[in-house]
Amino acid sequence: MQIKGQRFERQWDLDREAINAETRTIPASLSSSVALKRWFGEEILEHGDDNINLERAAEGLPLLFAHDHEQPIGLVENVKLDGDKLRGQLRFSNNAKANDIWQDVKEGFLRNISIGYSIDEFIETEHGIRATRWTPHETSVVTVPADNSVGINRQHEGRTMSDEQGQQGQEGNDDSKVLEFQALRNKARAEGQKEGQKIEAERRDAIETLFMPFDTGEAQDLKRVCLDTGETASRSQQMLLELLGRGTVPLAGEVKQTQKTGQTFGAAARGGEDVIDRFIRGGGEALAIRCGSERDKDIIKTARENEFYSMGMVEMAREYLRICSVNMRGMSKADIVSRAFTRQGIMSHTTSDFANILENVANKSLLVGFDEAPETWATWVRIGNLSDFKPATRPGISEFSDLDTIGESGEYTHGTYKDKKETIQLSTFGKMFNISRQAIINDDLDALGRIPRGMGRSASRKIGDIAYLVLTANAVMNEDGVALFDTATHGNLAASGAAPTVATLDAAKTALATQKGLNSASSLGTRGRYLITPVAIETTSETLLAATYDPAGTAGTLPPNPFQNRYEAVSDHRLDDDSATAWYVMADPNVYDTVEVAFLDGNQNPTLEQNEGWTSDGVSYKVRHDAAAAALEWRTGYKNPGA
Repeated sequence: MQIKGQRFERQWDLDREAINAETRTIPASLSSSVALKRWFGEEILEHGDDNINLERAAEGLPLLFAHDHEQPIGLVENVKLDGDKLRGQLRFSNNAKANDIWQDVKEGFLRNISIGYSIDEFIETEHGIRATRWTPHETSVVTVPADNSVGINRQHEGRTMSDEQGQQGQEGNDDSKVLEFQALRNKARAEGQKEGQKIEAERRDAIETLFMPFDTGEAQDLKRVCLDTGETASRSQQMLLELLGRGTVPLAGEVKQTQKTGQTFGAAARGGEDVIDRFIRGGGEALAIRCGSERDKDIIKTARENEFYSMGMVEMAREYLRICSVNMRGMSKADIVSRAFTRQGIMSHTTSDFANILENVANKSLLVGFDEAPETWATWVRIGNLSDFKPATRPGISEFSDLDTIGESGEYTHGTYKDKKETIQLSTFGKMFNISRQAIINDDLDALGRIPRGMGRSASRKIGDIAYLVLTANAVMNEDGVALFDTATHGNLAASGAAPTVATLDAAKTALATQKGLNSASSLGTRGRYLITPVAIETTSETLLAATYDPAGTAGTLPPNPFQNRYEAVSDHRLDDDSATAWYVMADPNVYDTVEVAFLDGNQNPTLEQNEGWTSDGVSYKVRHDAAAAALEWRTGYKNPGA
């Protein structure tokens, strides 16, 4: 019996009694020792102190929707054993998907949760198994439950679902709003039951069709279990493949095991989940290596030993359909590719696993291109986080007011701060590219390697564009309506331009250090860290900062160079496009407010998305990057127009 290490799920009913709208949280019972029917018989999860491995839950479990690992919607916190139940608190995130789910949960349209877990140790019983050691992996909000014996706040503060009507009566049984709410709730329940019956009928029809070609006793027994326990058609297909593939199926070569991961490669693969897992991993690694986007030496060495390494994309599509038991008799290469893309995935349950492999390889190439782009913007800016696309303020406060001299019997007065703020707003940057059917048939790896890799470089280049535009655009500051670099008011723009020298750097140093704050007559003493120049004077600036003596001094009486190794030299070609002579000195962004580059939810990497459909011409991918850049303070930067 293959149980250990497999992924299982349990589903429970959801109650809204203890929703906290302010913190976006709700308590939940996650699991119990209630026996569930599985294809192998009865399954019971032991709920003792030594039975549940909560190492993954120590920092919180992922909260998902419908077990979609690509779209987290929050966290499950404070996971702990309470009597014979595992409980926790669901906290919803603020991303777009989480907001939609949270709204449906609050209004009662989504009422069920499901926990995903794996069994580590078990004891076989007369009727099935008792899991004596198991590990929870995630919790999901789902639409159709398989078992609702426990759930969110099922017995919160002594109340159950049966107490709901009485509780409403205590809160005012003559209130018309309560009656209106009850009517709306009953209507929603009726509509939900009708939809659920439709989904259930479709589920049963799909399972009957799936098992129709297999009339053996074991297959029909498994079909009845799948029908009776509420298993999805995708999960039923997975279990059928496991039943058909019991034992091993020899492929090629001898079995080998890596010392690093303990994973098996080469000669044999088990049926069901093991086979498709191995295909997804091995096929993805092989394509990534051939595209040049996989750099890990251990992975490359291992991948060369499996049967997928020498396969082209059409051969991989054929292998995927073979694993899925698809009859390919009479199919052309184009038919095989199209069928591989449109077949529902065994692991993903939505998009094709073959399509997901190509998407993952393209995404890896995209990130390689993003990381290897020769960009300098990240050196001197502060990295920030924005949660949405609305204009956001970056509030700040001035320095504390100067201390007074207090004479004998003198009185103390209150000091003050002065508020200030600048704004920043995300923009979305993106492009699409297409992988044609011909490219896959021709095994053209540029579509998975060179093209998305180039788009990754383009994404990083775009962030550099908006970062350096802050310096060259010289936008007006909210604080005083004056441009970022200004001679008369801000005193951070040299009145006459000159190249970087000891003398001009000394002027920049003095200008920064003597800047006055909003609330003090004293200078702030700001110190510069970066000397930022166009490429045209990069050599001049680097020579100046490396010299032991002042390069402009007179031979024989050279004075020491006080700026040797004092600043970090940064140069960028975008500054040449604006001015081949202008240069800047900027303070350390970790110490002072300077320039911020912010990303949506702090995600600095671009995102690759695949369209859900497959056309006769190919499949499209969309690259998207959400970012913004803005100056937060004018007192921490200095500009010289150069000469």
